[in-house]
Amino acid sequence: MKKLLILGAGGFGHVIEETARLLGYEDIAFLDDAAQGEKVLGKLASFEQQTRYEAAYPAFGNNRLRLFWLEQLRRAGFETPTLIHPAAFVSPSARLEEGCAVLPKAVIQAGAVAGKAVLFNCGSLTDHDAVIGEGAHLCLGSIVKAGCGVPPCAKVEAGVVIDREHPAR
Repeated sequence: MKKLLILGAGGFGHVIEETARLLGYEDIAFLDDAAQGEKVLGKLASFEQQTRYEAAYPAFGNNRLRLFWLEQLRRAGFETPTLIHPAAFVSPSARLEEGCAVLPKAVIQAGAVAGKAVLFNCGSLTDHDAVIGEGAHLCLGSIVKAGCGVPPCAKVEAGVVIDREHPAR
């Protein structure tokens, strides 16, 4: 049985939970410092004690926090999978590092590259040969045009079009 521990039981955490279920995860639980409920096992600080879960995902909308927790999980020996919703399209030649989330209707075209912990939100479009820095968030309906770049931990707001190459690329 596939098991996943999700850090963060807010709205993004529940989106990750639903995506993970569609990908075959059956045993899913949360850690959160504020939320409570039957699926919340405790606070974030207890993550290393959750040994029954081999995989974990940091479901935080804050880019730096998501990247920070991804590193903490990796150091503790958790697998930090990239989760691709079945209604998304990722080209076979695109390269996504660990801990990315690709949500429904997101498109990532040929030769695109994404660093770890990138969030491709619903309907975002990443054209061929684009480079997305680690921890970035492409919001709903944002577009990164061919060959363009997004710097690490940047947030591309909903509907924004990145149409020039970023100097950090």
